[in-house]
Amino acid sequence: MARIILAGVLISAAACLALDVGVGVFGGAALPTGKMGTWDSSIEASEGSPLTGSDMAMSPAFGAKAIFGLGRGWEAEAAFAYHTGHGVKDWQENDFLEEPKSTLMPVTVGANYRFNFGKLGLFGGGGGGYYFETFKGGVFWNTAFHEPEYFTTDVSFNGPGVYVGGGVTYAFGRFALDVSPRYNVIFNDGPFDMEGWGWSPSGNRYLIQAGGMEKDYNDTYLNISAGVNYYFM
Repeated sequence: MARIILAGVLISAAACLALDVGVGVFGGAALPTGKMGTWDSSIEASEGSPLTGSDMAMSPAFGAKAIFGLGRGWEAEAAFAYHTGHGVKDWQENDFLEEPKSTLMPVTVGANYRFNFGKLGLFGGGGGGYYFETFKGGVFWNTAFHEPEYFTTDVSFNGPGVYVGGGVTYAFGRFALDVSPRYNVIFNDGPFDMEGWGWSPSGNRYLIQAGGMEKDYNDTYLNISAGVNYYFM
């Protein structure tokens, strides 16, 4: 009898655990906030005009996650996402054929607390991880020679970060719709190095390096996404 009871308890526990284990995919928009990506440089174009712009624009973002139930309403989450490219809003620098863009890939882990009301669920939580951010420059048009002089930049603003957020889910069978806003802070202020390549009008290629440059703010953004989760049982 004891063995039967123990087997029933183990089967029930396994079933409950399986209900809380799933994977999901999502997509949406990442909205930079604060000073993220403000372009304010003393470098001058060929006609002497400073390179100025405004904050980085919204970027499409998509990703995937794994969900692990912890019991009593808690669940752990591991996720990664990719922002396809934050351009500069209202970019008006005519001497650049391509505006600067920043791509971002956060890899995070966190915990959520969930309230279920039938098929509807509400949750809130937070976490942290590492945010891989790459800033790339544009293509310079040299008006003095009336032919293009190519100039590309590649800057890494990688750093650890944290997020807080919440959301709502709606279950149907083994699937659940998931809508979730999150606010992210990346601790990536401080000195950085810039590296790039240039091509002169004569076709000569040269390396461009600038070290000890300073970034005096952390990047922040609001991520709003919608997706589908699949639970194994």
